[in-house]
Amino acid sequence: MLARLLRADEPSVYREAPWEDVADEALPPPPLREGLGTAHLAVSTREPLAQAYFDQGLRLLQLGWGEEARRAFAEAARRDSELAMAWWGLALTRGAGARFAAGRAEAIRHALALSEGTPDVEQRYVVAASLLADKGPANGRQAFVRDMECLVDRYPEDVEARLLLAGFLVDGYEPDGRPGQGLPYAQALLRELLRTHPDHAGVHHAWVQAMLHSTRPEAALESARALVRLAPGASPALLAAGRLLQRVGQLDEARCALEAAVAADDAYLAAEGLPPQAAPSAEAAMRLLSLGCAEAGRYTDAQSWARRLRHRVEAAGRDGQALLFAATTLVSAHLRFGFWRAAADVPMDLPESATPAELGLRDGVRLYTRGVSALEASRLVEVERTCDALEALHTSLAEERRSEGHLLCPRDVARLVEVASQELRGGLEARRGEPGRAEATLTRALRLERRLRAAGPAAFSRPAREALARLRLRSEREDKALELARALVVERPGCGHFHLLAAEAHVALGEWTEAVADFTACLACWREADAHLPELRRARNFVAGRGRVLRLVRPSDELQPDEAAATAFRNVEKVSG
Repeated sequence: MLARLLRADEPSVYREAPWEDVADEALPPPPLREGLGTAHLAVSTREPLAQAYFDQGLRLLQLGWGEEARRAFAEAARRDSELAMAWWGLALTRGAGARFAAGRAEAIRHALALSEGTPDVEQRYVVAASLLADKGPANGRQAFVRDMECLVDRYPEDVEARLLLAGFLVDGYEPDGRPGQGLPYAQALLRELLRTHPDHAGVHHAWVQAMLHSTRPEAALESARALVRLAPGASPALLAAGRLLQRVGQLDEARCALEAAVAADDAYLAAEGLPPQAAPSAEAAMRLLSLGCAEAGRYTDAQSWARRLRHRVEAAGRDGQALLFAATTLVSAHLRFGFWRAAADVPMDLPESATPAELGLRDGVRLYTRGVSALEASRLVEVERTCDALEALHTSLAEERRSEGHLLCPRDVARLVEVASQELRGGLEARRGEPGRAEATLTRALRLERRLRAAGPAAFSRPAREALARLRLRSEREDKALELARALVVERPGCGHFHLLAAEAHVALGEWTEAVADFTACLACWREADAHLPELRRARNFVAGRGRVLRLVRPSDELQPDEAAATAFRNVEKVSG
């Protein structure tokens, strides 16, 4: 939606977006496409193709595909050089940040000049957009919202105006769960639009984005399903649908949506003869597919998707940023199942042109994975040195200048490194028999983890909340461990690892019935899991024993997030029924 395009909320696999350095007039003409919804806004042109390309740009703008929307608006301007609204669209899709300020300003100057004598509604659209182009999304926010409210008040039947306003206000949530400025207002607008326009793909996409990071993402479940049906040709919409379906635990549906996003991008690239870098969603979808497989206990498939992603970015060229995103996907798959050495051995060779942020991310991942491998082997002096190195790396990255556009930002990497260093140090302190210090360190890691920016790369360390829950289990604070485990289950109900953690907390509390329920939920999530997983056997044995098996954890197993080793738990006593 508009807020995401203007504020660059999503991390980017590649350093550059397609055509971002190409002038509006020089953009290659796109074909007219199907599968993008049916949004329509009548504009003052007598050229049918100009109207058709404008509508296509509007649909793509609503579905979050900014680069292709820009091409469509540029073609509309070519078809009708007097069409002010085509330049309005070019101003909104030019890209976030100061780098593109001149391009946005040039486009809006054209729109303002051409809007003289056009219908009042078009002039209002153009004037509102000019406030963003002149002052930027942050400084021009209040004036833009005010002018759009006046437009909506004057033309209450204009669904596209209400959707544009709502899409701009979809501003996410704060780390403490509070909605961003204007978000409740946007949600109210979108609820009404869902009622009056149930088949509008743009409305469903905006609603999915509005609810994705809320505490009730299931409220957008039907919209995610509708997106798959209404916008099969827009991979960013399919990616958003898959992301929400995965968040609410509908992993099979999420997999279908994400695989459809990859297929849609591949078809787009083939039809246009474009390189892999031009695909808007395939790489992000493949990362989510690997994550979804890991949550479903399918370690082999998680590795397969991560390697497919790596082969894809390697075929596209030596883009260090893309190579790192692929490598960290594979690292995360290994870490999720406790294969520390495999995670440490993932190759991460970068080209000589690597930026400080790329070098920092590579070094951070290497240090962390070697540290957890050393922790597993009880080489505590080596772990101490690794923690010190991670902290020094964080300090150096935090002092680097911010980057703009699609370049990896050193300060985002610094935040990830800080979380990883604190999580690893907490494990070290627990292994040394200092549970109080470990609790404080992991609590800090948890708070830092919550403040990670959505625009940054994905965290490569183990979830701090999960590590803290396991520490509390071993420190005989089972009730507090269960509290964290239940929060994780609510946040990711399709993740079998979190159901397993909750089940173990219930076992520690002697709550057999509740433990069976969570083990059963884990088995439901892992119905297609790799058969060799020790966690899978443990859950089956517990349920088969009807919850009458008591399990204890050895102190040497502290802070293994999913206890991947077969000896993580042992049966010590069977209680007869």
